[in-house]
Amino acid sequence: MIQHSQPTDIMELIDRLAAQVGDGKRVLLSNRVIVEEDEFLATLDELRQSIPQELLQARRVLQQRQEIVLEAQQEAQKILDTAQERVEYLISEKGLTAEARYRGEGYLRHARDNARRSKDEFDKYARETLEKLERVMRETLADLEQAKGTLSH
Repeated sequence: MIQHSQPTDIMELIDRLAAQVGDGKRVLLSNRVIVEEDEFLATLDELRQSIPQELLQARRVLQQRQEIVLEAQQEAQKILDTAQERVEYLISEKGLTAEARYRGEGYLRHARDNARRSKDEFDKYARETLEKLERVMRETLADLEQAKGTLSH
């Protein structure tokens, strides 16, 4: 059995499985291949161990997204609080009710727009990361099914 350092890249493991099948001995007059069972099974075990890492990475991305959204909400709240304080100051100290309302609404509008844009960007990043992970997982599953089909012939 050949020992490999444990890669964390699922695609590398799939490539190794495909190489093992490609390097296997062909059965005369058939499309069957004989592979080294121990090496093939060891690579499959590594693949099984690597899949949870991909899932953990997805979980970390989701957690980071939640943290970023929370930070954006907190920042938006700080901006809203500052705007509210500014509005109250203008109303109480200057007596410029109309000016205070106009500026306060502008601050609030700006804060809400920034918060919405930040959340949209974070959602887009998380969605793209999860779609990439889903694509990798689907490709991995398809490759595993193909490898399994090759072994069962």
